[in-house]
Amino acid sequence: MKKSNLLRTLIGLVIAALFVYIAFRGISFDSLLHDALRANIYILLLTTLVVLTSHFIRALRWRVILQELKEHVSVVDTWGSVMVGYLFNNFVPRLGEVVRAYATGRLEEISVSGVLGTIVLERLFDMLSAGILFGVALFMYHGDLIASFPFLRVAGVVLVAGSVVIGAVLYIASISEKFQRTILRFVEAVFPAKVARKAEDIFLSFLTSFKLLRSGKHVAIITLYTALIWIVYIYTMYIPFFAFGFGARLHLTLYDAFLLILITSIAWTVPSPGGTGVYHLFVSQALVIISGVPKDEALTYATLTHLFGYIAITIVGSIFAVIFARKLKSRSLGKLIKTEVENGGAG
Repeated sequence: MKKSNLLRTLIGLVIAALFVYIAFRGISFDSLLHDALRANIYILLLTTLVVLTSHFIRALRWRVILQELKEHVSVVDTWGSVMVGYLFNNFVPRLGEVVRAYATGRLEEISVSGVLGTIVLERLFDMLSAGILFGVALFMYHGDLIASFPFLRVAGVVLVAGSVVIGAVLYIASISEKFQRTILRFVEAVFPAKVARKAEDIFLSFLTSFKLLRSGKHVAIITLYTALIWIVYIYTMYIPFFAFGFGARLHLTLYDAFLLILITSIAWTVPSPGGTGVYHLFVSQALVIISGVPKDEALTYATLTHLFGYIAITIVGSIFAVIFARKLKSRSLGKLIKTEVENGGAG
């Protein structure tokens, strides 16, 4: 393993351990086990299918964005690459996006740098939509949501402002050669020659995907997919309520699930392997503070929903990793990606 990935893994494990300790501190294991055994496993399995569906819809949206690089992209390749990316994130935080780009670039024979650009654009849509939804939540919530979760105000501002600024810079650069030259001169002045050349290649490849923003039809389709992703995400939080009896006993609704998924989306930004520990703490605290769920039951909900999702991603992602490795005639997808990185990448 490269030193950078080893360091990233170690940092991720430390973060995961810290958040696991905070989340489970003072909780009785017997109580957690008792609540876990009472949970409806069939509803949790249904939730897992819904989670996988959300990843498939994400792959469909990404396929639309990739059309700027290649007209016909395989749905199997895009969904598989998304799942393989999440698989790697389960073990090494943030490595999944790079893996997804390399896998798709090799499978579809397109520029890896260009694929990374489409992932940047995809993330911008996620950031902007999350920021908008944070604003809606703050407007609709009748309690003092900011007092309970002070980071929400900052998160909303950062998400909206960050996505608008980054998106505007890249969009202007994609239509203005003068602006492109200004940025490239800045890169050449700041970085060593070898690094600058690589950065320039990646930057110019990024710009290709941003040409998609000139098409109102494509933007509309991506926006619809983004809305659908968020709707399915809400149901990944809502359906498990019934596995624990929260729906009938505590009268939790889709609105509770909406608030829960927004708060959970912040957890996924913390570089912990598969969101371990961070997810448990954020979800359990949100259920306790917003929805009045007992702490033990809230933590059991977080533990089981995370476990089922983690296992599903690991299984499906591993299957696609094996399929892609064979398709690309490599002993393993990890070995292929390592070789590609050492050789400077594709395209």
